[in-house]
Amino acid sequence: MNRFAHGVAAPPQRGVLRRSLGSVLVLALAGGAQLATAGPCNQVSYNPDLVEQASPGIHTSTFVDEVVLGMADSQVKGYVATLTNARGEIVVEIEQGQARTLCDPGGQRAFDVGTQTPWGSVSKLITTAAAIKVARQFNVDLDDPIVNHLPYRWRSQLHPRFANGESGSGPVTLRMMLQHRGGFRHSSCGGRTIKQRLLDGDAANCAAANQPPTAAPPTVGSRSYANMSQGLFQIMLAYMAAPVTMQVFESQAAGYNTADYDAFIQMATNNSYRGLVNTQLYAPIGISGSCNMAEISTAQPNGNYIRWYDDASDSSGTLPHDQNHTCAAGAWILSSAQMRKLLFQLKHTENLLLREDYALMEAGYSDSLGWWKSDWDIGRTWSHNGQWSGTRAEVRSLPGGYIATLVMNSANFADSAGGVLDDAFRDARVKGLAHAVVAAQAAPGMF
Repeated sequence: MNRFAHGVAAPPQRGVLRRSLGSVLVLALAGGAQLATAGPCNQVSYNPDLVEQASPGIHTSTFVDEVVLGMADSQVKGYVATLTNARGEIVVEIEQGQARTLCDPGGQRAFDVGTQTPWGSVSKLITTAAAIKVARQFNVDLDDPIVNHLPYRWRSQLHPRFANGESGSGPVTLRMMLQHRGGFRHSSCGGRTIKQRLLDGDAANCAAANQPPTAAPPTVGSRSYANMSQGLFQIMLAYMAAPVTMQVFESQAAGYNTADYDAFIQMATNNSYRGLVNTQLYAPIGISGSCNMAEISTAQPNGNYIRWYDDASDSSGTLPHDQNHTCAAGAWILSSAQMRKLLFQLKHTENLLLREDYALMEAGYSDSLGWWKSDWDIGRTWSHNGQWSGTRAEVRSLPGGYIATLVMNSANFADSAGGVLDDAFRDARVKGLAHAVVAAQAAPGMF
C-alpha cells in the first residue's frame, strides 16, 4: 500500500492520498544519489511528503516517481513540485527538504508549499500579465513605441536603434518588448543600467553572458531572450498607468541634476510597479508578493521563507538580497501555493485577464508574450524557467489544462530541472491517457 507503481502501470489513484514515500530513499541510493553529510544542521531525510489525487489523463505515480528520483539525484536542499488540473485541483504536490537549517537565523523550516521563495525570471510572466492588464485598463495600445512611456529626459536621447528600429522593424513597441524582440542583449554587460542601455543602443563593447566581448546585440525585431525585455516595464508601467501623475513627478524633479533626477524617477516608478502588480494581479485573488526577502524576514524572523544553499550538504545558507529595483525582470517572492494559484487564475478564469488578453501570452512561437512555446507529440506546452543565485524554478502550462511548478533553494541542479519536470509530465500523460482509453473501452454498454 502507498508504494510506487513500477513496471506495469497501475490505474490512477482514486480520492486523495497523503503519503510518506519511504521507498524513495532506497530507490535514490540505488540510482547513485548521495545523502548530505550527516550533521546537526544539514541532515535532510529523503522522505518526501505528498498529496496525490486522481485526474483523468494523468498517471500520478509516474509523475511522482520521476520528479522525486530526479530531484534526489540533484542533491537539492529543499524543493516543492506541484501539478494542478484545469479546475485548479491539486493532482500532485511534493514537498521535500529544508527551507532553512538549525544553524540559520530564523531557525529550521521544512520546505513546503507555503514557503516564500524568489522565482527568478519566472517573474517575467507576472510582469507580462501586469503590462497586459494595465494596457487594457488604462487604454494603452501595446503597439505604442516605448519612447512614449519613458522618463521625459530620456525620450530625446533614446538611441535610434530603439526610436526608429532597424531592418524595417519600425520603432520598438511595448508589444515587441513583451515578445523579447526589442533588440537587447540577454545580460546587462557588467551591470550597465537600463538608462545606459537605452541611450547607447545596448551596443557598448562589453563581455555579455555567453557572448564574446565584441558581439553586437540582436537585431531589433528578432526574437532573443533578454532580461531587459520585462525589466524595462518596472519604469514604463508607471507612465502607462498614470501619465498625469508622472508629469507631476517630472515637474518636481525639473531642477534636479541628472543623477538626482534618475534616482527620483527610479524611486517613483519602482513604487508604482510594485503597487500595480499587487493591486492588479495579487489582491483580486487574495495573495500578496514582495521583492525583498529582508522585509519578509524582518516582519516575521521565524517565518516560512528560504535561504540559499550551494547543495544539500551546506549547514547554513544566505538570505536572498533585495530585488526592489529589478523585480520586473525576475525575483518576485511567492510561495508555491501562490504561484500555482496565480497561473491558474490567469489561464483558466477571467478574474485577472480577459480570455482574449491571456491568449496573447499563449500565441505563436515569435508572438507569445511572456511564455515560450514548444510542441510535443502529446500536445503544446508553454514554459518559463528562473535561475537567480540559489533559486531554480520552472513553470509549465501543459496539454489538458494542467499547470506544473517546481522551485528549489539550491543551485547545483542547473538547467536539468526543466527536463525532470517535462519528462515526468509527458510519461504520466501518456500512461494516463492509455488507462483512460482502456477504461472507456471496458465501460458497460460500450460494445
